[in-house]
Amino acid sequence: MPAFFHRLFLYGNVLIAAGLIGSAFLPMMNPASFWPAGFAGLAFPLLWLLSVIFIPGWLIARKKYWLISVFALIVSFRGMALSWGFSLSGHGKAATAESFTVMSFNSSSMGLLDYSENPKVREHIYQILKTARPDVLCIQEFYTNEHPAQQPHLENILSAGDYPYHYFAKHYTNWKTWHYGTIVFSRFPILDTARIAFNGGYKGNEYLVSVKLLAHGDTVQVLSGHLSSHRLNSHDYQAVGSPDGGKIKSMMGKMRRSFANRAKQAQIMASEISRSKYPLVVTGDFNDIPLSHTYRTIRGSTLQDAFLEKGFGFGRTFSALSPTLRIDYVLAGREFSVEDFSIYREKGLQHFPVMARLSLER
Repeated sequence: MPAFFHRLFLYGNVLIAAGLIGSAFLPMMNPASFWPAGFAGLAFPLLWLLSVIFIPGWLIARKKYWLISVFALIVSFRGMALSWGFSLSGHGKAATAESFTVMSFNSSSMGLLDYSENPKVREHIYQILKTARPDVLCIQEFYTNEHPAQQPHLENILSAGDYPYHYFAKHYTNWKTWHYGTIVFSRFPILDTARIAFNGGYKGNEYLVSVKLLAHGDTVQVLSGHLSSHRLNSHDYQAVGSPDGGKIKSMMGKMRRSFANRAKQAQIMASEISRSKYPLVVTGDFNDIPLSHTYRTIRGSTLQDAFLEKGFGFGRTFSALSPTLRIDYVLAGREFSVEDFSIYREKGLQHFPVMARLSLER
């Protein structure tokens, strides 16, 4: 290898190794105080892959610089441990009489776009719910309509899913009949409900929903929330890989604001989690990957990530941009045994529903 290319290869290796370590640890910082921390974790999968690629190159060149990549991969293993599911147990444990399933799904207003529904998307959603039949269904960005010419999704799901109980926290209503918000459907009796001001949503009005359920004789608390999104549009998506500095700056500005807002919302969720006196399940669209301040704040040390317990791979739950975006979660308290986990990927959906089967350990 010529000396110039040798040095270039080495410098590139060092920069990527340093970037990999930074992408694994910078997300531990609050992006409201240091905004690059919000972006750092997004680069982790690519930097990890590039670090791996350097190893055979150095081995072929018979140079010990391969140790640079190995060192970075070892030091940043926490990033891979949070990003990649290692479970090879297939469909997990068999269901028992004490098992119950919890699904989290950002329905993107049930496929509504510009006040018009997409029949194919709607059909996909109903088919998934019919197939999965979760005992507890938490839907963020839910939409239903009381007008006779529109779709009454609330009544449809209650009937088709055989749910005797539900709690709907309306975030806003248009034209008196178009209702939007976060909803929890349940086959278990709902003992108590609460909505906690979250802010940062569309029209600045959004809630974190809390319900207490009587599941198989035990009181279980479920939290469901939709954290502030980047609100990217088609022009912003076009900025990815574009040389247009204006588009990139606009997109990054939106992301910086949402990182800071989610940091506040994550703290609200963490406070509710710390106050819970019951076995707890936390669901929602966090709009952040596992390598983020948001995820770290919400999960803390008391909750299990159902995907990491029973899932495999990157666990993509968002259909746009990157195959590594896992932003929808079911987190369960340590009192639970995570028996199974599934992601329902269907063409046309922006977010993929995720479902965990849980049971309280006796």
